[in-house]
Amino acid sequence: MTRNDLTIRFAEQMNMEPEEAVPYVETFMEVILDSLGQGDRIEIRDFGVFQIMERNAREARNPRTGVKVHVGAKRTVKFKTGKSLLERVRTAGFREATKRKATRTNKQSSSVAKK
Repeated sequence: MTRNDLTIRFAEQMNMEPEEAVPYVETFMEVILDSLGQGDRIEIRDFGVFQIMERNAREARNPRTGVKVHVGAKRTVKFKTGKSLLERVRTAGFREATKRKATRTNKQSSSVAKK
């Protein structure tokens, strides 16, 4: 789902034109981005929790060459799924994911066969 799809779905739920819903969706996104940018934790009950995680600097390996490389400290966003969202995802069908996975697998098989 894209931001545009989200805006259309929001407009349908609120019985308004999609153009009228744009400021609401944009404001919601800005509040989330600003809050995370300031390091705040965002908890939306039954949906999930967004929080900033501090990752320490570390030594890693380049998987192709095996050479050690330094990876600097960084901040990243962690999302922990809420109970209601997790239940909905688990009970949802697998139609879309299965189609994409099957298509990807077929493409990979055919490209391997060509080599």
